[in-house]
Amino acid sequence: MTGHLRHPLTYLQPPARPTGTPDRRALSVYYGPNALNVLCRYRRVIVQPGHYRVDAVRWLQARGVQVLAYLSLGMDSSPHGDWLRGAPDPHWHLRPVDARHPEWRARIEAQVLAHKAVFDGFLLDTLDSASDPVQVRAMLKLVRQVRQWAGPCYLMANRGFGLLPRLGGTINGVLIEALSTTWADGYRTYDRHELEYTAALVAQARRLHLEVYGLDYAVTTRARRFALRQAEALGVPTFVSNRELTLPGGLLPRLAAPERHAYGSLSSTSA
Repeated sequence: MTGHLRHPLTYLQPPARPTGTPDRRALSVYYGPNALNVLCRYRRVIVQPGHYRVDAVRWLQARGVQVLAYLSLGMDSSPHGDWLRGAPDPHWHLRPVDARHPEWRARIEAQVLAHKAVFDGFLLDTLDSASDPVQVRAMLKLVRQVRQWAGPCYLMANRGFGLLPRLGGTINGVLIEALSTTWADGYRTYDRHELEYTAALVAQARRLHLEVYGLDYAVTTRARRFALRQAEALGVPTFVSNRELTLPGGLLPRLAAPERHAYGSLSSTSA
């Protein structure tokens, strides 16, 4: 999401090959506060850890929900830090980090050790910020260290497909963000070539014996249906939400616009 790490065998068994319609209650990705009455309907949820007190997380867990904490490994919002490198991301104003820097590793370790006592695991985000060979090696080492610090916690990678083949036994699952729709350059659905690419990512994840989830972005009923239809064809549960991930139950028909939205036009493709 290697080698010398210890994990429960249940985490290392290949997931069952999907059959039929994927479970649309499998995953919620929600970065807002509260909404426990909605999140409790899902088997697994990804949240911002700072938004939830221990008692709220325990309340969800008592209802059979596995709660994962968001953790960025490759980008940081801090205005200053010796571990920062490069210009801010134009969308989220985050800066890439030097994954080799001891202060950055210490910050990640502190977060993991603090949150693993409360949460069931972590979503490891921004792995793809490691683009050159030096940073790739450093990111691989950091992910393996996260596994050591986290112990038996569930680890899900957000994409990071350039790293995953070298992380056997380290990651449990993968989230394919923008599985068939995106918000970049205006909300839109993928064309045929883009869909073929993400289908190849699904196949790669399954070859690596990882659990596979999707995350899609939409603001119209047409795009929502498109995302759910594509996910069903792939046998992958996907969560359809807005760019800001502020919809705990995902984009529902009553929240979606019929065709167009102020954020931009929708480019549709056939299923």
